[in-house]
Amino acid sequence: MPSDRPTAFVVSQGEELLTGLVLDTNARHLCEQLTDLGFRVTGAATAGDRVESIARTLRSAAGASVVVCTGGLGPTADDLTAEGAALAFDRPIELHPEALAQVEARYAVLGRTMAPSNRRQAMLPASAEVLENRMGTAPGFALELDDGRRLFFLPGVPFEMRAMWSDRVAPRLSGRTPRRHLFRVLGRGESQLQDLLGEVPVRFPGIQLGFRAAMPENQVKLTAEPEVSPDRFEAAVSAVRALLGRDCFSEREELSLAARVGEILVERGERLALAESCTGGQVAHLCVTEPGSSRWLDRGFVTYSNAAKVDGVGVREATLDAFGAVSEETAAEMARGARAAAGADWGLSTTGVAGPGGGTPEKPVGTVCFAVDGPAGTHTRTLRMPARDRSAVRRFSSFVALDMLRRQIERLAPRE
Repeated sequence: MPSDRPTAFVVSQGEELLTGLVLDTNARHLCEQLTDLGFRVTGAATAGDRVESIARTLRSAAGASVVVCTGGLGPTADDLTAEGAALAFDRPIELHPEALAQVEARYAVLGRTMAPSNRRQAMLPASAEVLENRMGTAPGFALELDDGRRLFFLPGVPFEMRAMWSDRVAPRLSGRTPRRHLFRVLGRGESQLQDLLGEVPVRFPGIQLGFRAAMPENQVKLTAEPEVSPDRFEAAVSAVRALLGRDCFSEREELSLAARVGEILVERGERLALAESCTGGQVAHLCVTEPGSSRWLDRGFVTYSNAAKVDGVGVREATLDAFGAVSEETAAEMARGARAAAGADWGLSTTGVAGPGGGTPEKPVGTVCFAVDGPAGTHTRTLRMPARDRSAVRRFSSFVALDMLRRQIERLAPRE
């Protein structure tokens, strides 16, 4: 990494993080955001609910150009971040009228009476700059040290933290933003991606290759140093795109797999129907999570029992008797039946053994059959997943089903 890149450090506060009761999603988000702004994140640390621990962690972190701290700004006795910051940088703690006015105004908007304990949220280190919290009651604050290093203190509630970061902090940070490109991938594991793409940084000096597992998808990130020309960076992007082929379902951070399926269905003016057994509606959940899904998702059937498969989507009893509920033959009839019942352009189905019981030597836990029925006919497949956790099998299967549908649609020529 070049030595002239500004540095950043992330501090999280809260005993619940140290005990594992709460997952620290704030630190991950901030590390990504700071990297996007051109900072080199040198570390992240968590401090418990003790003033001395918070102060010690902040002093250690303050070797970075920018420190972002989350948590510990509430009204209770264990919210000690402001006191820890005051101790760390030898500043008295005092009531800030601006912060108090913000807390009072927030309670007025909510139509609630402010408890006396909420005055604690306005007790901040001397000379702190108050940061407005438009999503909650706890104001944030900022400190600038004598040598120009800056510290920002944000609430721990994730949606409050993200809003304050976007509104009050990110616009003030002036790190050079590196060029970056993201590929979202299904169908290849991290080790396969490393083997496939490992030569890219060698072919294109100054470009880093990064991987992130977000099961069941994997993400590939290309990052260019400032001296890399736009032409060289675009050449690297094109090389990775060609190597990934159809395994890449999106090159946009915000475009999920379900959103990509919806995007291409809308482009073609087509609609989808679902028939789910082992996934129990999880494919439908992924679809309806996306705004505008009513434009392309028609309906879904959760046909968990054999009777439901027969009554709901027209699976033949003879098929169930001959091949069983977990079979490509049954999956095919489920997809065709859902499509026919909805009058949709596409039908998608899942049926399998999610576990932990119910498996057989021929069809162990993790065996899932999929089918896509559409303009090009019916396509089926069976996967035997190594996962034995019920939730993992269901989640993985839902993504596999949507990705199978995506690949089938993308093979077709665009509709006129």
